[in-house]
Amino acid sequence: MSIDDKKFKSFLEFYWLRPENAAVKYFQSSTWADIKWRGKSIDICCGDGVYVFLHQGGKFDNSFDCFTDTKKNFSHNKKFVDIYNSFSKKYVPKIIKNPIKNFDVGTDWKTGMLAKSKKLKIFKRLIKHDNNILPLPFNDNEFNFLHSNALYWTKNAPILLKDVNRVLNKDSYAVLEFSTEKLLSTIFELKPFLSKEAFKILDRKRSVEMKGIKYNTKEWINHIKKAGFIIEDIRVAWPNKIIVDFWNTGLRPISHLLIEMVNNLNNRNRNKIKKEWVDIMFKILKPLCEKPKKFSLKEASYITFILRKM
Repeated sequence: MSIDDKKFKSFLEFYWLRPENAAVKYFQSSTWADIKWRGKSIDICCGDGVYVFLHQGGKFDNSFDCFTDTKKNFSHNKKFVDIYNSFSKKYVPKIIKNPIKNFDVGTDWKTGMLAKSKKLKIFKRLIKHDNNILPLPFNDNEFNFLHSNALYWTKNAPILLKDVNRVLNKDSYAVLEFSTEKLLSTIFELKPFLSKEAFKILDRKRSVEMKGIKYNTKEWINHIKKAGFIIEDIRVAWPNKIIVDFWNTGLRPISHLLIEMVNNLNNRNRNKIKKEWVDIMFKILKPLCEKPKKFSLKEASYITFILRKM
């Protein structure tokens, strides 16, 4: 497994206080790095837009990252809260390299995330939409390329897949990323050793809120075929058990404390600490990603489908 050091570091720099997120997002991105497209494109559930911004080769100044603007005054481990769904005048992306290609349309249901996406200018148009509400607000055969890494979050993923097929042109491609039922395997392996309170801290209600992780790879294949897609390829995204375990535990339980701490530093100290932090994490994570035995498709916790509409 060969890692693009520069791109991996770009993910680590943006998600530095959550290196487990940086690692898995980098590997998700790498599974479709070879996919090129022409014509009208859409990213469904685009979030803050950073994932596709970095995927397409964009880069930020070291002083900017996702922790400069988050929700405050919350008890991180008692609620399933998206702390990044916020937006204030502090969110000013410092872009030192623009992505090589933009998307025509981006959708999300979170106002704060859409506001952040707008700042990146990677989407020509942004639309607020909840994918639990169908049909999607687009015409038949409207797009020539579609990407999403969050369809599994919905309550109706199999039905949504059929509508995703509807909005694509014939012979157009879609890149869809899905978790499998193994995504939260680590926390359930640890549960017998944890107190009830400790498990709640580690789980943070993920096992309750993440409805779409009930399907295995075989079941996703079945839903995708029933939706009318041809499966061109299936790729393992998260590479091995070490990375899955790291994502399941990682720094999530204390991330709110880390964010509060670093945001009380002056810019000079924050940037200095961040640079050293990223260098250390890169040196640790790179061999842990490259050297262990890679998951088989059957073992995978997160997979990428390269699809074509019939």
